[in-house]
Amino acid sequence: MKKTLRKLWIAAAIVLLPILIFAIVCVCRINFRVRDYSYDPALPQPGPGVDFKYDDVFADLYIRWCNLLDNSLTAAWKAPEGVVKKELRVAAQDGYVIGGYILEPAGCESETLPTMLYCHGGAFFLTMMNAQLDAGAVYADELHCRVVLPQYRTSLDAPYPIPLNDCYDTLKYIASSPLTDLSHVMIYGDSAGGCLAAEVTHRCCDEGLLTPAAQMLIYPVTDRAQHYPSLTEYENATWPREANIRMWKLYLSGYEPTGADYAVPMEHESFPFYPLTYVEAAEMDTLCDQDIAYAGKMKEAGVDVTLVQIPGAYHGFDGDVNNEAVRRVIDSRIVWFRDALEQAE
Repeated sequence: MKKTLRKLWIAAAIVLLPILIFAIVCVCRINFRVRDYSYDPALPQPGPGVDFKYDDVFADLYIRWCNLLDNSLTAAWKAPEGVVKKELRVAAQDGYVIGGYILEPAGCESETLPTMLYCHGGAFFLTMMNAQLDAGAVYADELHCRVVLPQYRTSLDAPYPIPLNDCYDTLKYIASSPLTDLSHVMIYGDSAGGCLAAEVTHRCCDEGLLTPAAQMLIYPVTDRAQHYPSLTEYENATWPREANIRMWKLYLSGYEPTGADYAVPMEHESFPFYPLTYVEAAEMDTLCDQDIAYAGKMKEAGVDVTLVQIPGAYHGFDGDVNNEAVRRVIDSRIVWFRDALEQAE
């Protein structure tokens, strides 16, 4: 009996010890300084965040675990009343099948509608999360539009240009659909998805695929340069400075952008045929200053840009669409989109 118990303890130790070590490593990488800043108390307050600055096997395992979990959660996510969730399947230019979701108003499955390409955030290496489906459902309902969210390949295994190509191939899918109102196509992205959205717009304008009615960039990643003051002022906020550096390293993976490609929005010299553009910066965000600079560069180039800075907001502040303060911000985005769609008529 004692020998049997001993064998069981040994077996349990063999199984549990690696899990314990992995858990300890992950806990040691939690960014407890996230709450060092005076965020708007009306917003949901961020909990301790994970600093993704590390470049080792534990970091990669943690990212893959997060992606497996989020893929399970988004698959199980149920659309709210009035919205229908459908599977997205798009053939990429290299033969890969891009997954994702389509959200549309109930009863409109066969109608031609305005359509939004939603490029989700997640530092290029994280997959779609339920918060992005929540936001997409609000847009689908309030704007009476179809929202297409591609699950593009992520940078841990598929660095630039693959995530960008997947999003652009999804826009081609939208453009070819008889259910798309081509005069009312919107391009939207948050965080790293904002970078992808900006570059999809730029490529779309260069290649003449279609004429977008509007693009909206929410606390977008716009520049690989690390000289902006907000990167230091809010270096331990919800998107830390060091994590930002590693994000670009993973995404570019040795590729050196030239400014003539579609990797770094801030490095473009011209913005021809650009649609109405909305850029939203969160005040207490490492990316705040680069967002303001990018909006300014587009405006100087003649783009009609609306720049909005949300006081006391942090990167990812809008994750809870049921929070009153968050909903006011989302409602203001919806008003802007409605005005842009009216101007496109």
